[in-house]
Amino acid sequence: MKKAAVIVAILLGAAGIAWLQTSSPAVDLATLMPSGALLYVHADDFAGLLGEWNQSKVKQEWLASDNYAVFQQSNLFSKLGGVYGEYGAAIGFAPLLNDIGAIAGHESALALYDIREAQFVYISRVDEPELDKARLWSMRGKFERREVAGIPFWLRSDPASGRTVAFTFAKGLLFVATRDDLAARSLALAAGGSDPSLASQSWYRDATAASAGKPGELRMVMNLEALAKSVYFRSYWVQRNVPSFGQYRAGIADVRRGAAEIDEKRVFLRSADTAGDGPALANREAVHRLTALVPDSAGFYRAWASPDPQATVALIVEKLIAPPVAAADTSRYAPPSADLSQAAGSEADLETRIDEPPLPSAATLDQSVAPFRELVEKAGLRAAMQVESTAPAGHTFTRMPCAIVLAASAPWDESSLEAALTQAIEPLWTTAGLGAGWQPAQAGTTAVHSLNGLAKLYIAVQGDTLYLAGDADLLGTVMQRAGVSQAMAGAATYSAVVRLARERDRYERLMTALDFASPANETGDGLAASATRAPAFFSRNLASLDRVLSRVDEIRVSEQDDGARVLQNVHYAIRGDRGR
Repeated sequence: MKKAAVIVAILLGAAGIAWLQTSSPAVDLATLMPSGALLYVHADDFAGLLGEWNQSKVKQEWLASDNYAVFQQSNLFSKLGGVYGEYGAAIGFAPLLNDIGAIAGHESALALYDIREAQFVYISRVDEPELDKARLWSMRGKFERREVAGIPFWLRSDPASGRTVAFTFAKGLLFVATRDDLAARSLALAAGGSDPSLASQSWYRDATAASAGKPGELRMVMNLEALAKSVYFRSYWVQRNVPSFGQYRAGIADVRRGAAEIDEKRVFLRSADTAGDGPALANREAVHRLTALVPDSAGFYRAWASPDPQATVALIVEKLIAPPVAAADTSRYAPPSADLSQAAGSEADLETRIDEPPLPSAATLDQSVAPFRELVEKAGLRAAMQVESTAPAGHTFTRMPCAIVLAASAPWDESSLEAALTQAIEPLWTTAGLGAGWQPAQAGTTAVHSLNGLAKLYIAVQGDTLYLAGDADLLGTVMQRAGVSQAMAGAATYSAVVRLARERDRYERLMTALDFASPANETGDGLAASATRAPAFFSRNLASLDRVLSRVDEIRVSEQDDGARVLQNVHYAIRGDRGR
């Protein structure tokens, strides 16, 4: 009996060793990725996510939307389609979503090494019986066979485009790479090689160490320093804020989903030469105090610590004093030369008023705002907040009233503020300063001062807090909450909320007005409704994307900046079934 027990134990041990040799449940997939990646994406269950997306109503609505139809006509879509076709030629067929699903696997990871060439390494835990059904795996006999560290892999290149696809299955993992050297290096790491891996690089190690808690079901780690240097990233990054990445060297984002929400936690690490101490505690407390002023009726607000005085004044001028009437010219082409055969002037000059002075230039406006800017700079701003909401204006138009609140390190001088604001608005709102005076007014139940005249500007001072608004009702609802206390959830340096459910209908109405569109005629999606022209940008293109994402009711953003790193949390409130 003892001999039998020993034999059984030996057999079980041998079976365990063999299982460990053929599968790797504990290995971190990042340790199998070669070094030099720009970003790394990891999914707990890629096949599950892909299946949810493929069956979701969101996907169906987006593919049928004007927004997707316009995207199909874009340069980016064309280039992505070209890359897709070239890789299809390399493997011998154009993979469909079902083909991708067959190799999606469960735990999966992708490391991107080149944006322009779309070069990557993909590793996934795939059940071997499922892999046998995959079209790619069944065609390996038509590929060139190679071997690295005793592990065979299959490779094929398209002579026309130079695209390469290499793949293999080892230790329970499917490896797919778009360069032979990437495939060889990855398999060498899987065999226990000593070459540096992605997981050994400082940007990856530091970013993952800074991320608190368990990784999300979807994780992305970014080498921001390298990404910002890529001209292709700068060209296609939709936010157009790449210069702001200069202060960061790495970042990480984890996504977790619940029944009625999606949470995204981000961490950005500053480079050594841009790291500091972060905003002072008093400034963070000021952000908390200002967010308590936000009324329930607000559609949007944002509050931030240690605001830049010049940027804050520019925001006040834009929102309350001199809203821009035209977008800046961003054309990359030189203006056409003047036609010397035409006489100077035209019939349009007959409409030019000669009995009124022209509107002030940017230099004149900057000079008139200088006294107000000087007061704000001397105030020692601790925090600032912008509150906006939409409101109907008659049967056609939509108003967007705005209130701005500034918390300073010392009490404000109301008389000096009123004098400086009077000088700021004189070139735009008055002639020779006539009619530019302040008078008592009411904002709800609160006494304030208003600037008389055709335009509206309201001001109120409560110690170190300055209130500015272009609408008395909005200002009243904000000031009524002064003194309201709320639990302090962390020392946030930035806080923002967009209440999409409240604002959606009014913004769609506004976008329809911007396009001079009739709501009755602009409800359909897809370019088929108008094959000869692109759909209207606001009322059809953007509105269709909004309808696709109509289950998102609210977005909340909070940020904590300790100088060396920035922690962000983005919360999406979802109405109903998240996958639809």
